Amino acid sequence: MFTIGDFAKHGRVSVRMLRHYDAIGLLRPAHVDPASGYRLYEAGQLARLNRVIALKDLGFTLQQVQSILNEHVSVEELRGMLRLRQAELEAAMTDAAARLTQVEARLRTIESEGRMPTDDIAVKSLPPVRLAELTGTAMSFDPQDVGPVIGPLYDELCRRLSDAGVVPTGPGIAYYEDAPHGGGAITVHDPRKPATLSRLRR
Repeated sequence: MFTIGDFAKHGRVSVRMLRHYDAIGLLRPAHVDPASGYRLYEAGQLARLNRVIALKDLGFTLQQVQSILNEHVSVEELRGMLRLRQAELEAAMTDAAARLTQVEARLRTIESEGRMPTDDIAVKSLPPVRLAELTGTAMSFDPQDVGPVIGPLYDELCRRLSDAGVVPTGPGIAYYEDAPHGGGAITVHDPRKPATLSRLRR
């Protein structure tokens, strides 16, 4: 026989928890000393305690645990339930690891922006350039809305410049601004040599 303290140590639970299990009828002591009120447990009760803990770890309430144990869940059934819980936890860990990778990538981006040397930035006066420009509208500034709009705009702009025999003199750029009727106005343009093209819009 074990005292409640010894039984708690063997079962790796608190004495307070064992008293609570006794109070709700989930795990009663094998014997209670009528004179002292001391609770005594048998070694065989450790098996039930282990099942209680395992079912709690699966997310069952104590009331559900009691119902399951009273129906005498087999070791094989309990093993299957634990394996299911194991799979759920592994999936959650995989998802958490993916999110952690995204957070770390964002942190690296922010840190690299913070280390950008200011002495590499210079303000210069440049001669004016003429621009060929196309404008489109996206539902929002979110990447999933901007992507389908900006790609075709660049393709169309490059096609028109090529058809007109115009050679761009610098990289193309894009900027975004709120559209009067909602959504986001996306403008792409290319610096170009003087030619017959005037401002292009769509």
